[in-house]
Amino acid sequence: MPASSPFLLAPKGPSGDMGGPVREPALSVALWLSWGAALGAVACAIALLTQQTELQSLRREVSQLQRSGGPSQNGEGYPWQSLREQSPDALEAWASGERSRRRRAVLTQKRKKRRSVLHLVPINITSKEYSDVTEVMWQPALRHGRGLEARGYVVRVWDAGVYLLYSQVLFHDVTFTMGQVVSREGQGRQETLFRCICSMPSDPDRAYNSCYSAGVFHLHQGDILSVIIPRSKAKLSLSPHGTFLGF
Repeated sequence: MPASSPFLLAPKGPSGDMGGPVREPALSVALWLSWGAALGAVACAIALLTQQTELQSLRREVSQLQRSGGPSQNGEGYPWQSLREQSPDALEAWASGERSRRRRAVLTQKRKKRRSVLHLVPINITSKEYSDVTEVMWQPALRHGRGLEARGYVVRVWDAGVYLLYSQVLFHDVTFTMGQVVSREGQGRQETLFRCICSMPSDPDRAYNSCYSAGVFHLHQGDILSVIIPRSKAKLSLSPHGTFLGF
């Protein structure tokens, strides 16, 4: 009897053991991975196409805005076209508008620089019996600008212009009527700007009353203004909240 081959005597194992020919699970995994990669590539391509479509749409909108002159329906605002693309008439109108705006800005700046404010409070009074008047000496409590200057009993105007002038005097006098006169001297003449008159009680304990007046006047350079009480030895309060003068 011939000797048997060891390969022939070896028992046959089931198909599926190690080294067996069955590989269906590995093949399925490979197929799923390839399909996932393909789907991812398709999704990326779709996203890129969508972004390109939106970018083209935005470019078309910008081009339409540039052709229509801007986002405003009335054509107002800053022009989208460059200066070279505009007509000569449009350029001239734009340049004229720029010049006008610059002139207004310069004038506004000058007015702001030349605006002056002056508020005065009393520090002393002087009575002149020969002329039957009482004068008030002032000092600045608030000053802005150099257009007005207080000099003792008078105020000198350095910058001409329209000013709001106000005056108040708090009297403590038993004379039946009291008041003040604001006058201006300049350009070779003297005139009264306004006057204020008030009645006074006869009882010394109650003889308090204030007289206030105000007005708008055009003052000239070199004008000199003063406040006069047409009574000698007039009794009045020197408190800053009772008696004051302002421009």
